[in-house]
Amino acid sequence: MTPVWLTDSLMPPYKAVLFHVSATVKQQSCNPVLVRYAGLSLVSLCFLLVAARAPGGNVAARVVDNLYGTTFVSPDEGWAVGAFGSIYHTTDGGKTWRQQQSKTLEQLFGVAFANREVGWVVGRTGIVLHTRDGGNTWKQQATLGKHLFHVAALDDKTAWAVGDWGAMVVTRDGGRTWQDRSFERDVILYAQSWPDPLHGWVVGETGVVLRTTDGGETWEELDAGIGKTLFGVHFTDTQRGWACGLDGLILRTNDGGKTWEVLRGNPEISGLEQVGVAEQLENASLYDIVVHGRTGVAVGDIGTIFFSSDGGKTWERKQVPGEWKLGWIRSVALVANGAGMIVGAGGLTVRIDGQRLILAEGR
Repeated sequence: MTPVWLTDSLMPPYKAVLFHVSATVKQQSCNPVLVRYAGLSLVSLCFLLVAARAPGGNVAARVVDNLYGTTFVSPDEGWAVGAFGSIYHTTDGGKTWRQQQSKTLEQLFGVAFANREVGWVVGRTGIVLHTRDGGNTWKQQATLGKHLFHVAALDDKTAWAVGDWGAMVVTRDGGRTWQDRSFERDVILYAQSWPDPLHGWVVGETGVVLRTTDGGETWEELDAGIGKTLFGVHFTDTQRGWACGLDGLILRTNDGGKTWEVLRGNPEISGLEQVGVAEQLENASLYDIVVHGRTGVAVGDIGTIFFSSDGGKTWERKQVPGEWKLGWIRSVALVANGAGMIVGAGGLTVRIDGQRLILAEGR
Protein backbone atom coordinates (compact mmCIF):
# COMPACT_ATOMS: atom_id res chain seq x y z
CA MET A 1 0.00 0.00 0.00
CA THR A 2 1.41 3.40 -0.94
CA PRO A 3 2.42 5.48 2.13
CA VAL A 4 0.44 8.65 2.79
CA TRP A 5 2.39 11.59 4.18
CA LEU A 6 0.54 13.86 6.59
CA THR A 7 1.92 17.35 7.17
CA ASP A 8 3.13 18.69 10.49
CA SER A 9 0.02 20.89 10.64
CA LEU A 10 -1.93 17.75 11.51
CA MET A 11 0.17 15.92 14.04
CA PRO A 12 2.67 16.67 16.81
CA PRO A 13 5.77 14.42 16.83
CA TYR A 14 8.09 13.51 13.97
CA LYS A 15 6.39 10.17 13.41
CA ALA A 16 3.20 12.16 13.00
CA VAL A 17 4.76 14.46 10.45
CA LEU A 18 5.86 11.44 8.45
CA PHE A 19 3.13 9.03 9.45
CA HIS A 20 2.94 5.99 7.17
CA VAL A 21 -0.62 4.82 6.59
CA SER A 22 0.04 1.24 5.58
CA ALA A 23 -1.04 -2.29 6.34
CA THR A 24 2.13 -2.90 8.35
CA VAL A 25 2.11 0.03 10.78
CA LYS A 26 3.46 -1.14 14.13
CA GLN A 27 1.20 -1.05 17.18
CA GLN A 28 3.55 1.31 18.99
CA SER A 29 3.14 3.91 16.25
CA CYS A 30 -0.67 3.82 16.35
CA ASN A 31 -1.15 5.33 19.79
CA PRO A 32 -4.34 7.44 19.64
CA VAL A 33 -2.57 10.34 21.32
CA LEU A 34 -0.30 10.55 18.28
CA VAL A 35 -3.07 10.46 15.70
CA ARG A 36 -5.76 12.52 17.33
CA TYR A 37 -5.43 15.34 14.78
CA ALA A 38 -5.87 13.09 11.78
CA GLY A 39 -9.54 14.03 11.50
CA LEU A 40 -8.93 17.66 10.54
CA SER A 41 -10.96 18.67 7.52
CA LEU A 42 -9.42 19.64 4.22
CA VAL A 43 -10.69 23.17 4.81
CA SER A 44 -8.80 23.30 8.12
CA LEU A 45 -5.66 22.00 6.46
CA CYS A 46 -5.88 24.59 3.70
CA PHE A 47 -6.32 27.34 6.28
CA LEU A 48 -3.22 26.21 8.15
CA LEU A 49 -1.16 26.07 5.00
CA VAL A 50 -2.28 29.48 3.81
CA ALA A 51 -1.56 30.96 7.25
CA ALA A 52 2.01 29.68 7.09
CA ARG A 53 4.62 32.13 5.93
CA ALA A 54 7.90 31.82 4.13
CA PRO A 55 11.17 32.15 6.10
CA GLY A 56 11.94 35.77 6.81
CA GLY A 57 15.03 37.83 7.45
CA ASN A 58 17.08 38.32 10.60
CA VAL A 59 14.52 40.64 12.22
CA ALA A 60 12.54 40.56 15.47
CA ALA A 61 9.67 38.11 15.10
CA ARG A 62 6.67 36.78 16.95
CA VAL A 63 7.03 33.02 16.86
CA VAL A 64 3.92 31.29 15.48
CA ASP A 65 5.34 28.24 13.71
CA ASN A 66 5.21 24.76 15.21
CA LEU A 67 8.61 24.26 16.85
CA TYR A 68 10.28 20.83 16.96
CA GLY A 69 13.77 21.46 18.34
CA THR A 70 15.76 23.85 20.49
CA THR A 71 19.32 24.19 21.76
CA PHE A 72 21.10 26.72 23.97
CA VAL A 73 24.80 27.45 24.32
CA SER A 74 24.35 29.72 27.35
CA PRO A 75 21.46 30.84 29.58
CA ASP A 76 20.86 33.72 27.14
CA GLU A 77 21.67 32.44 23.65
CA GLY A 78 19.85 29.72 21.80
CA TRP A 79 18.00 28.61 18.68
CA ALA A 80 14.68 26.96 17.87
CA VAL A 81 13.61 25.31 14.60
CA GLY A 82 10.32 24.12 13.18
CA ALA A 83 7.73 24.16 10.44
CA PHE A 84 8.20 25.72 7.00
CA GLY A 85 11.96 26.16 7.35
CA SER A 86 11.74 28.35 10.44
CA ILE A 87 14.90 29.08 12.43
CA TYR A 88 14.73 31.48 15.39
CA HIS A 89 17.58 32.94 17.44
CA THR A 90 17.54 34.59 20.87
CA THR A 91 20.25 36.37 22.85
CA ASP A 92 18.11 37.27 25.88
CA GLY A 93 16.97 33.89 27.10
CA GLY A 94 13.91 33.74 24.88
CA LYS A 95 12.37 37.09 25.82
CA THR A 96 12.65 38.04 22.16
CA TRP A 97 13.44 36.06 19.02
CA ARG A 98 14.85 36.96 15.61
CA GLN A 99 14.11 34.85 12.57
CA GLN A 100 17.10 33.68 10.56
CA GLN A 101 17.01 32.89 6.85
CA SER A 102 17.05 29.16 6.18
CA LYS A 103 16.26 29.48 2.44
CA THR A 104 14.01 26.42 2.65
CA LEU A 105 10.40 25.56 3.38
CA GLU A 106 11.20 22.03 4.55
CA GLN A 107 10.18 20.99 8.06
CA LEU A 108 13.19 21.36 10.34
CA PHE A 109 13.28 18.90 13.24
CA GLY A 110 16.65 19.14 15.00
CA VAL A 111 19.26 21.77 15.84
CA ALA A 112 22.62 21.57 17.60
CA PHE A 113 25.56 23.94 18.07
CA ALA A 114 29.14 23.02 18.90
CA ASN A 115 29.74 26.58 20.09
CA ARG A 116 28.23 30.03 19.53
CA GLU A 117 29.28 30.05 15.88
CA VAL A 118 29.13 26.52 14.46
CA GLY A 119 25.87 24.63 14.22
CA TRP A 120 23.73 22.23 12.20
CA VAL A 121 20.01 21.88 11.50
CA VAL A 122 18.36 18.74 10.06
CA GLY A 123 14.90 17.95 8.77
CA ARG A 124 12.56 16.40 6.27
CA THR A 125 14.02 14.65 3.19
CA GLY A 126 17.34 14.54 5.02
CA ILE A 127 18.09 18.22 4.57
CA VAL A 128 21.21 19.40 6.41
CA LEU A 129 21.87 23.11 7.01
CA HIS A 130 25.12 24.47 8.43
CA THR A 131 26.32 27.77 9.84
CA ARG A 132 29.73 29.04 10.89
CA ASP A 133 28.60 32.49 12.00
CA GLY A 134 25.94 31.85 14.61
CA GLY A 135 23.16 31.54 12.07
CA ASN A 136 23.61 34.87 10.31
CA THR A 137 23.98 32.71 7.21
CA TRP A 138 22.81 29.14 6.73
CA LYS A 139 24.02 26.99 3.86
CA GLN A 140 22.54 23.69 2.72
CA GLN A 141 25.20 20.99 2.97
CA ALA A 142 23.24 17.93 1.90
CA THR A 143 19.92 16.29 1.18
CA LEU A 144 20.45 12.74 2.30
CA GLY A 145 17.08 11.27 1.30
CA LYS A 146 15.98 9.82 4.64
CA HIS A 147 14.17 12.18 7.01
CA LEU A 148 16.48 13.26 9.83
CA PHE A 149 14.97 13.97 13.26
CA HIS A 150 17.88 14.76 15.56
CA VAL A 151 21.40 16.14 15.26
CA ALA A 152 24.25 16.25 17.79
CA ALA A 153 27.30 18.50 17.34
CA LEU A 154 30.27 16.94 19.13
CA ASP A 155 32.70 19.67 18.00
CA ASP A 156 33.03 22.12 15.13
CA LYS A 157 33.99 19.29 12.75
CA THR A 158 31.98 16.33 14.02
CA ALA A 159 28.20 15.86 14.00
CA TRP A 160 25.84 12.89 14.01
CA ALA A 161 22.26 12.83 12.72
CA VAL A 162 19.62 10.10 13.09
CA GLY A 163 16.19 9.56 11.57
CA ASP A 164 13.81 7.51 9.44
CA TRP A 165 14.50 3.99 8.18
CA GLY A 166 17.33 3.52 10.69
CA ALA A 167 19.23 6.51 9.32
CA MET A 168 22.54 7.32 11.03
CA VAL A 169 25.00 9.67 9.35
CA VAL A 170 28.18 11.35 10.55
CA THR A 171 30.50 14.08 9.36
CA ARG A 172 34.04 14.50 10.66
CA ASP A 173 35.07 17.33 8.34
CA GLY A 174 32.58 20.05 9.20
CA GLY A 175 29.92 18.71 6.86
CA ARG A 176 31.83 18.63 3.58
CA THR A 177 31.16 14.88 3.48
CA TRP A 178 28.68 12.67 5.33
CA GLN A 179 29.22 8.96 5.97
CA ASP A 180 26.23 6.60 6.07
CA ARG A 181 26.31 4.47 9.23
CA SER A 182 22.64 3.47 9.17
CA PHE A 183 21.27 0.85 11.54
CA GLU A 184 20.66 -2.51 9.87
CA ARG A 185 17.02 -2.76 10.93
CA ASP A 186 14.11 -0.66 9.60
CA VAL A 187 13.24 1.31 12.71
CA ILE A 188 12.85 5.04 13.16
CA LEU A 189 15.61 6.55 15.31
CA TYR A 190 14.38 9.64 17.13
CA ALA A 191 17.10 10.96 19.42
CA GLN A 192 20.70 10.64 20.59
CA SER A 193 22.93 11.78 23.45
CA TRP A 194 26.71 12.17 23.66
CA PRO A 195 28.17 13.06 27.08
CA ASP A 196 31.61 12.97 25.45
CA PRO A 197 32.99 12.35 21.92
CA LEU A 198 33.47 8.60 22.51
CA HIS A 199 30.23 7.60 24.25
CA GLY A 200 26.87 7.94 22.53
CA TRP A 201 23.35 6.51 22.77
CA VAL A 202 20.53 6.44 20.20
CA VAL A 203 16.87 5.54 20.87
CA GLY A 204 13.86 4.90 18.69
CA GLU A 205 10.95 2.70 17.67
CA THR A 206 10.03 -0.48 19.58
CA GLY A 207 12.32 0.45 22.47
CA VAL A 208 15.52 0.34 20.42
CA VAL A 209 18.62 1.52 22.30
CA LEU A 210 22.03 1.67 20.59
CA ARG A 211 25.35 2.46 22.26
CA THR A 212 28.87 3.26 21.12
CA THR A 213 31.97 3.52 23.28
CA ASP A 214 34.43 4.29 20.47
CA GLY A 215 33.06 7.43 18.87
CA GLY A 216 30.67 5.59 16.55
CA GLU A 217 33.15 3.20 14.98
CA THR A 218 31.01 0.35 16.32
CA TRP A 219 27.51 0.22 17.80
CA GLU A 220 25.80 -2.38 19.99
CA GLU A 221 22.09 -2.84 20.62
CA LEU A 222 21.05 -2.86 24.27
CA ASP A 223 17.90 -4.31 25.82
CA ALA A 224 15.75 -1.61 27.42
CA GLY A 225 13.27 -4.20 28.63
CA ILE A 226 10.32 -2.58 26.85
CA GLY A 227 8.79 -2.74 23.39
CA LYS A 228 7.45 0.80 23.19
CA THR A 229 8.88 3.65 21.16
CA LEU A 230 11.38 5.95 22.87
CA PHE A 231 11.43 9.55 21.64
CA GLY A 232 14.06 11.17 23.88
CA VAL A 233 17.33 10.27 25.61
CA HIS A 234 19.88 12.13 27.71
CA PHE A 235 23.10 10.98 29.39
CA THR A 236 25.04 13.13 31.86
CA ASP A 237 28.08 10.83 31.86
CA THR A 238 29.05 7.37 30.67
CA GLN A 239 26.83 5.62 33.22
CA ARG A 240 23.80 7.77 34.12
CA GLY A 241 21.08 8.32 31.57
CA TRP A 242 17.34 8.75 31.02
CA ALA A 243 14.93 7.99 28.18
CA CYS A 244 11.29 8.90 27.60
CA GLY A 245 8.60 7.73 25.21
CA LEU A 246 5.10 6.47 24.55
CA ASP A 247 2.50 6.31 27.31
CA GLY A 248 4.39 8.62 29.67
CA LEU A 249 7.47 6.44 29.99
CA ILE A 250 10.52 7.72 31.85
CA LEU A 251 13.37 5.22 32.17
CA ARG A 252 16.66 5.55 34.06
CA THR A 253 19.95 3.66 33.87
CA ASN A 254 22.98 3.81 36.15
CA ASP A 255 25.14 1.36 34.20
CA GLY A 256 25.42 2.87 30.74
CA GLY A 257 22.19 1.37 29.45
CA LYS A 258 22.81 -2.28 30.31
CA THR A 259 19.75 -2.22 32.58
CA TRP A 260 16.87 0.26 32.80
CA GLU A 261 14.44 1.13 35.59
CA VAL A 262 10.92 2.37 34.79
CA LEU A 263 10.37 5.51 36.87
CA ARG A 264 6.89 6.28 35.53
CA GLY A 265 4.47 5.49 32.72
CA ASN A 266 3.03 2.29 31.35
CA PRO A 267 5.66 -0.10 29.92
CA GLU A 268 3.12 -2.76 28.89
CA ILE A 269 1.95 -3.06 25.29
CA SER A 270 -1.83 -3.26 25.06
CA GLY A 271 -4.52 -2.86 22.44
CA LEU A 272 -6.12 0.53 21.89
CA GLU A 273 -9.44 -0.74 23.23
CA GLN A 274 -7.74 -1.58 26.54
CA VAL A 275 -6.46 1.94 27.17
CA GLY A 276 -8.95 4.32 28.77
CA VAL A 277 -9.15 8.08 28.35
CA ALA A 278 -8.04 8.68 31.93
CA GLU A 279 -4.90 6.61 31.40
CA GLN A 280 -4.12 8.41 28.14
CA LEU A 281 -4.34 11.75 29.93
CA GLU A 282 -2.26 10.54 32.85
CA ASN A 283 0.36 8.89 30.65
CA ALA A 284 0.62 11.23 27.68
CA SER A 285 3.59 10.46 25.43
CA LEU A 286 6.82 12.23 26.35
CA TYR A 287 9.02 13.49 23.51
CA ASP A 288 12.16 14.92 25.14
CA ILE A 289 14.04 14.70 28.43
CA VAL A 290 17.07 16.53 29.83
CA VAL A 291 18.83 16.42 33.20
CA HIS A 292 21.38 19.08 34.21
CA GLY A 293 22.70 19.00 37.75
CA ARG A 294 19.76 18.47 40.08
CA THR A 295 17.22 19.81 37.58
CA GLY A 296 15.44 17.57 35.11
CA VAL A 297 12.68 18.35 32.61
CA ALA A 298 10.59 16.02 30.44
CA VAL A 299 7.98 17.32 27.97
CA GLY A 300 5.31 15.80 25.77
CA ASP A 301 1.78 15.62 24.47
CA ILE A 302 -1.25 17.62 25.71
CA GLY A 303 1.05 20.21 27.31
CA THR A 304 2.70 17.70 29.62
CA ILE A 305 5.74 18.85 31.61
CA PHE A 306 7.52 16.86 34.34
CA PHE A 307 10.19 18.34 36.61
CA SER A 308 12.81 16.64 38.75
CA SER A 309 14.60 18.47 41.55
CA ASP A 310 16.76 15.55 42.71
CA GLY A 311 18.85 14.83 39.64
CA GLY A 312 16.31 12.67 37.85
CA LYS A 313 15.51 10.24 40.67
CA THR A 314 11.87 11.30 40.95
CA TRP A 315 9.57 13.28 38.65
CA GLU A 316 6.57 15.49 39.40
CA ARG A 317 4.00 16.79 36.92
CA LYS A 318 4.03 20.56 36.52
CA GLN A 319 0.70 22.37 36.51
CA VAL A 320 0.31 24.35 33.28
CA PRO A 321 -2.32 26.73 31.87
CA GLY A 322 -5.33 24.95 30.40
CA GLU A 323 -4.70 26.25 26.89
CA TRP A 324 -1.32 24.48 26.81
CA LYS A 325 -3.15 21.16 27.04
CA LEU A 326 -4.63 21.76 23.60
CA GLY A 327 -1.19 21.33 22.02
CA TRP A 328 2.04 19.43 22.37
CA ILE A 329 5.52 20.28 23.64
CA ARG A 330 8.33 18.80 21.61
CA SER A 331 11.77 19.84 22.87
CA VAL A 332 13.62 21.12 25.94
CA ALA A 333 17.10 22.58 26.46
CA LEU A 334 18.85 23.06 29.81
CA VAL A 335 22.11 24.83 30.62
CA ALA A 336 23.82 26.02 33.80
CA ASN A 337 21.92 27.23 36.89
CA GLY A 338 18.66 25.58 35.84
CA ALA A 339 18.12 27.92 32.91
CA GLY A 340 16.56 26.58 29.74
CA MET A 341 13.84 26.63 27.10
CA ILE A 342 10.77 24.58 26.19
CA VAL A 343 9.26 24.76 22.67
CA GLY A 344 6.22 23.25 21.01
CA ALA A 345 3.08 23.69 18.95
CA GLY A 346 1.98 27.06 17.63
CA GLY A 347 5.27 28.77 18.46
CA LEU A 348 5.13 27.96 22.17
CA THR A 349 8.34 29.18 23.85
CA VAL A 350 8.63 28.92 27.61
CA ARG A 351 11.71 29.92 29.60
CA ILE A 352 12.88 27.69 32.44
CA ASP A 353 14.30 29.39 35.52
CA GLY A 354 14.98 26.70 38.07
CA GLN A 355 11.55 25.26 38.83
CA ARG A 356 9.73 28.25 37.33
CA LEU A 357 8.18 28.45 33.87
CA ILE A 358 8.09 31.90 32.23
CA LEU A 359 5.95 32.38 29.13
CA ALA A 360 7.44 34.60 26.43
CA GLU A 361 6.11 38.14 26.29
CA GLY A 362 3.11 38.66 24.05
CA ARG A 363 1.95 35.03 24.32
